[in-house]
Amino acid sequence: MHQCIFLNTLLAFGLIQSASAFAPSSRVLSKPTRRTSDILSSPTSTSLFSTSTLPRLPSSAIDELSQKGYLILDDFLPSDLVQELRDDIDNLRKKDKFNIAKIGQDSTNTLNTDIRIAETCFIGESKLQDVPSPSRNKLYQVLESLRSDLSGNEKLDVKDSSGELIKAAPALDASLSELLYAYYPQGGFYRRHTDAVEGSASVLRSYSLLMYLNNQWTEEDGGCLRIHLDSGKDFLPEGEEPNFINVEPKGGSFVLFKSDMIPHEVLNTNAERYAIVGWYNRPVTSADLSSLASEGDKMRSVMLLVAAALVTYGVVSIVAA
Repeated sequence: MHQCIFLNTLLAFGLIQSASAFAPSSRVLSKPTRRTSDILSSPTSTSLFSTSTLPRLPSSAIDELSQKGYLILDDFLPSDLVQELRDDIDNLRKKDKFNIAKIGQDSTNTLNTDIRIAETCFIGESKLQDVPSPSRNKLYQVLESLRSDLSGNEKLDVKDSSGELIKAAPALDASLSELLYAYYPQGGFYRRHTDAVEGSASVLRSYSLLMYLNNQWTEEDGGCLRIHLDSGKDFLPEGEEPNFINVEPKGGSFVLFKSDMIPHEVLNTNAERYAIVGWYNRPVTSADLSSLASEGDKMRSVMLLVAAALVTYGVVSIVAA
């Protein structure tokens, strides 16, 4: 009965076309009913970038992501777009569109200033229509291009030493992508965490992305992204030496990593810090119904999956990097 409730909820929001989306999965787990690329190419949308000028991931970057689990590219966004997006953040903050950032997943989403001090504003094609922005539309084009490059890319398959496939690179459902602006005031931070958490809707996250919008950043400004490379998740394992790299949040820089693999944090800021944060999510599958909760708690798993399905509509929010 709970599965029927879940399927009917998804059907009501148009996120699946029929219950056949929950058939045994293949490489492409489900097909989004409406892709961001369809929206961008519709008669009501104007292309702001030509295809040839869109920032794209080089083949070597895909190889690096596959080998390391993370990727760092300097000067990925053009400087004029960096400034436009930074101005957009300032404008949205003046219009009270930002909220104090919380932590946690689903119903446990709470304010904890010992772990995080920041402000966030969810953005996307269906959001902030009362405050239009050509720069945001440019950003959506860039992000859809990146999603297309990553989705089901065989270079990102996980294989064993003999070349046998262990896990296929996930297809990425454009309708479930999450995107937000993050603003850190002086004294802001976000302690170590991992973006994809078992037992919550965030388990659908496949890749996390960050794009920085900070002009004339200096080392004294702080606010570096610290990528942890030890064997732990949210904490350094006892007896293990710290192993990390710091990423300077310079304007135009782009960071991409596997959401379930890379613990990270935002170090204390000594100046205002501007960033774009997002996640590319895989589709919901039948396996999620059984894996997200115990046999005695099926209703919770249904609710978690409904939360995941509705995140793109801004009805719920889950853990943000």
